[in-house]
Amino acid sequence: MKIWKRNCKILIHLLISLFFISICTKSLFSNELIYEIRGNNFTDSDVILSLLTKIPDEVNEEYTNDIIKKLNQSNLFSDINVIIEKNKYIINVVEFPSINKLYFEGNERLEDEELNTIATEIRLLNFNKNSIKLYINEITNLYESFGYNNTQINYTIQLFKEKNTIDIYFNIIEGDITKVSNIFINGNKSFLAQEIKQKINSKTKSIRNIFANNNFKPYVVEQDKFQIIKFYKNNGFLDVNAEYKVEYLKSNKVNLYFNIDEGNIYSLSSINIEDKEDILKPDVLEKINLELEKYLLKENKSFSIENIQKIRERITTIIFDNDIEFIEITTSDKIEGNKISIIFNVNSISPKYTKQINIIGNYRTLDYVIRRELDIVEGDAIYHAQIDKIKQKLISLNLFESVEIREEKLEDNLVNLIIDIKEKQTGSFNAGVSVGTLDGFSVVTGLRERNFYGTGRSLDVLINTSEDKNEFKLITTDRLSTQNNADLSYKINYKQQDLSKSSSYKLDTFTTGIGIGYLLNENLF
Repeated sequence: MKIWKRNCKILIHLLISLFFISICTKSLFSNELIYEIRGNNFTDSDVILSLLTKIPDEVNEEYTNDIIKKLNQSNLFSDINVIIEKNKYIINVVEFPSINKLYFEGNERLEDEELNTIATEIRLLNFNKNSIKLYINEITNLYESFGYNNTQINYTIQLFKEKNTIDIYFNIIEGDITKVSNIFINGNKSFLAQEIKQKINSKTKSIRNIFANNNFKPYVVEQDKFQIIKFYKNNGFLDVNAEYKVEYLKSNKVNLYFNIDEGNIYSLSSINIEDKEDILKPDVLEKINLELEKYLLKENKSFSIENIQKIRERITTIIFDNDIEFIEITTSDKIEGNKISIIFNVNSISPKYTKQINIIGNYRTLDYVIRRELDIVEGDAIYHAQIDKIKQKLISLNLFESVEIREEKLEDNLVNLIIDIKEKQTGSFNAGVSVGTLDGFSVVTGLRERNFYGTGRSLDVLINTSEDKNEFKLITTDRLSTQNNADLSYKINYKQQDLSKSSSYKLDTFTTGIGIGYLLNENLF
């Protein structure tokens, strides 16, 4: 009997506990948000839910707009709508077809592999008009970088409904390369047009310059504008402005017009150094002041941004050579009329060290070609002045369209240095024929390449052959080693002349040479 009573008490306690648990459980589930996704035949529900952020605690009508916005940004669905039923969001989606394969026709300049790489880079995974438009724009821009400015791209599709996949067939009409016919410089009062043309990369072809690359590239013309502005500013014209206009001709050629507003010319009145923290020792300060006086004694007193940067680098070198580290030199100026005073401010900074140096964007140029231009390695201290110098050195190689260097902060005083480069075309191939009274029919072929197979080696080959004369010329230059800035050049020139008709003899000439080029002083102003 006692056992039965005890079992009854235990049973009653269990029933009461189950009752309260059921009430609590019912309350929790009644307040829980439920998401029901419909129409996702090929996209997993968990993947869709992972795209949603800032989920509210309870059903909210305004949140339906956020759901639609987030899912639209995924580029996975052609249509999305959301319905609320009690504590449930019902999300109805219509999926874009997944891209199975891309096919290309008519692409001679670009390989299929290159076009597929672009698709991978922009994540062209689903068939939607915005993504396809972006992809076509990327291909068009790439063609323009090679001088093809009339490229037309169309496409057709083949849909496989059972798998919701699609094949896309692109038909590319490349067109001909647009050439630069003439370059006109307007508004240049202080410099000759020919001098300005030497500063820009757009060229015209002439008898004197038969191997000039006169392909019209919009991005190069944009760069030319800034090259002109830079040239003027380095000669004291700080208020200069330059614009350009492109005239398209029916012959698939263009005329380029650069219009320059020179503005006033500025001169340098004084340069001083300021050391408020007393970082510099008296002997170091004396060396710096001697350097500044030497610069001011130069005859050319026009203000030059480039020269100011060089003398700042020179001052930084003097300070580092005297075992003073972790400093930064900032520049301030004071303008009075057309005269400028420069002050270099020396400030102490917290030390930073490089953990890794990562190079990105060099799809063609080998890593070592870039790394040999760096004055630092992993583990070295890094300063802003060094970063500026590295950027200038890489740009001066004339291998890259742009160079960006940024720091990726890590824990403590460590940073990763990211060197992001964008490569540009570095070579040209030309061929031509001519008929003359002296040489008769002749063929001229030439190849110029500044980055042969991504090694940084320059190559210049010329073949000139006619009935009475044959000439072959080869010039190549490369860095002597990765440890110095010396360039080693080889030259071979072979000329064969048949003068038997006019002078009764033949002449064969072979010359070869070797040379070393080395930067003796980069601090000449």
